[in-house]
Amino acid sequence: MLMKTSKVPKKLMVSVASIAAGVLLLAGCSSGTEDSSSAATTSEIIESESATTAGDTLDSTEDADSSDPVESVGVVTPLPVFSSTTLEGRSVTQADYEGKPTIMWFWAPWCSVCRSEAPTLSKVASELNGTVDVVGVAALGSVDEMKTFVSDTGIGNFSQLADPDAEVWSVFGVASQPAFAFISGDGSIEIVQGSIDEKEILERAASLS
Repeated sequence: MLMKTSKVPKKLMVSVASIAAGVLLLAGCSSGTEDSSSAATTSEIIESESATTAGDTLDSTEDADSSDPVESVGVVTPLPVFSSTTLEGRSVTQADYEGKPTIMWFWAPWCSVCRSEAPTLSKVASELNGTVDVVGVAALGSVDEMKTFVSDTGIGNFSQLADPDAEVWSVFGVASQPAFAFISGDGSIEIVQGSIDEKEILERAASLS
């Protein structure tokens, strides 16, 4: 009498074959001397490198100004030579600021930190009421974008220079936004790289006379 043998489902046979092929493939990729601990170490290195690469990619897309610490760098006199125009097209040079305490605020129209800081600068300009000039220096964007930013943020109560190619930024040594140049009456300058609050701006302004 013949015994009936159970039939193995085709899907199960395919799965077993796939697992077997995978084991053979792994064996072929490994050297004969590699043990399980070294394999784990290699895996950890790959995972670590992948995480680092991903982190670098994320950092490169962040605003450069969002997490940078505030850095103060003294700049000696005299006031650096530059020429520019206001957003309205009026020509200006360093001579317009010589001998008068001035705060220059360096911003970019696409900068989210600058956008949140703008109302503070508008308030500071109103409080100082001309005793210290407040001047925005906009770069890294088109004049139309700069004008839209000024309108949107309500900073039309103080002068704004259009510096699309960041030439004025360069003579002041400004590398990123936001930043400030506190210019005293004798022409000495202190550059502050980063975002600062209203209280500190006003304290620094008081020391410029």
